[in-house]
Amino acid sequence: MADRKYLNKEEQAEYLKKYNINANRAMFTIILSILVDVLGYSMVLPLLPEIGQSFGAPEFLIGILIASNAFTALIFGPIWGKLSDNYGRKKTLLISQIGTGVSFLILALSPNFWVILFARILDGVFGGQIPIIRAYIADITTPKTRSQEMSKIMVGHTIGMIVGPLIGGFLGILSWRYPPLMASSLSIVTILLTLKVLVESMPRERINDIKADKMALQAIPGNNKRRVLNREVLIRLLQIFLVFTMTVMLNSSLSLILDKRYGADTAMIGLIIAVAGVALLVYAGILLKPLIQKLGEKRLIFVGAFILILTFAIIPYLTEVWMIFIIILPFVFGMAALPPLIQTNLTRAVDADQQGEVSGWTTNFQSIAQIIAPLIATWYLQINGISIGFLYLDSYQLIGYTAVIIGIVMVIILLIDFRIHPKLYAKEVEIEQPIIE
Repeated sequence: MADRKYLNKEEQAEYLKKYNINANRAMFTIILSILVDVLGYSMVLPLLPEIGQSFGAPEFLIGILIASNAFTALIFGPIWGKLSDNYGRKKTLLISQIGTGVSFLILALSPNFWVILFARILDGVFGGQIPIIRAYIADITTPKTRSQEMSKIMVGHTIGMIVGPLIGGFLGILSWRYPPLMASSLSIVTILLTLKVLVESMPRERINDIKADKMALQAIPGNNKRRVLNREVLIRLLQIFLVFTMTVMLNSSLSLILDKRYGADTAMIGLIIAVAGVALLVYAGILLKPLIQKLGEKRLIFVGAFILILTFAIIPYLTEVWMIFIIILPFVFGMAALPPLIQTNLTRAVDADQQGEVSGWTTNFQSIAQIIAPLIATWYLQINGISIGFLYLDSYQLIGYTAVIIGIVMVIILLIDFRIHPKLYAKEVEIEQPIIE
């Protein structure tokens, strides 16, 4: 019996045919679904200052608005992942998409700030799309090709991040309610794509086959099933937490910074976020694959980490809005490189029937970062600065220096991981040859 994790690309394609799964068509559908989902989400980003001003909400309350969504995703992310392992990806993905559409509709019709807060919480409850999609990609790829396929998520994500903020920024000039109303309408497209086009990657037959394979392999001495939260998984979940804490500190506060420090309107905010989206598309869709082939995954992780640290060290000293257009390019490179590489390492640490669960835990740790980082960043913006003896640090220095410290800690954790697991990247060579047991 062949251990499925050692199949090469051709053997994996043949294996998937048994369940009527075409990996290329499935990836195309997944990218379109991500595109529509992110398009809806990103249209709201330029509107945060206007929403706050409309209801008299200070910066920290806007931070709570952002964090509340992540808090509920923290609770429900692993649940969606586990449900998709047991009942299939497609059904749980559809439920998640319907909930997201409803939450955007409530947001568009909100009469006060507290209903807006409820809408964001509801969106977090049904925010299971990303962990399910990560698990879906793990279902249809091999460990050798997974990092490149995971990076393709960024293609749909970044196109959404280009178009969404532009639409949101310009529609927001008319009214902040129009973008979420459009996002709710677009969610219908996502639902139809999933319902009509997407093939279930975990049909009942495959779930049963995987369970049978696992039982057979576990009967062989030394082939016991690995725990999901093993040491290898936990150290990489910590990396996920650190990289998202670092990047979300800027992502969650960028529109507020642009409004407060540079006086940018919703159109300018949307344009800057769209430029970041274009850069992300170029990095993830064009440059990441050749960079992985040239530098290797291990070296590229460290390059991305050092670029992020350097970027955050410079950000506090940008005095003109045009400088943001320049510094956003290295920042986005770090965002494009680090998360898919770390997430790929996570998938290598668990078995095939645990991908949904570990993807849920990934979303869990990501959500913790998305709870903490906006609260820290918006608190810094609200207090304006802190005096430490004779030293005064303004809001922007506090955000930048905090991110630098987090980045340094992340590099240390990466070094520890690679020291403890020296064979992590050596396995890529071995995987090319199937092992028959």
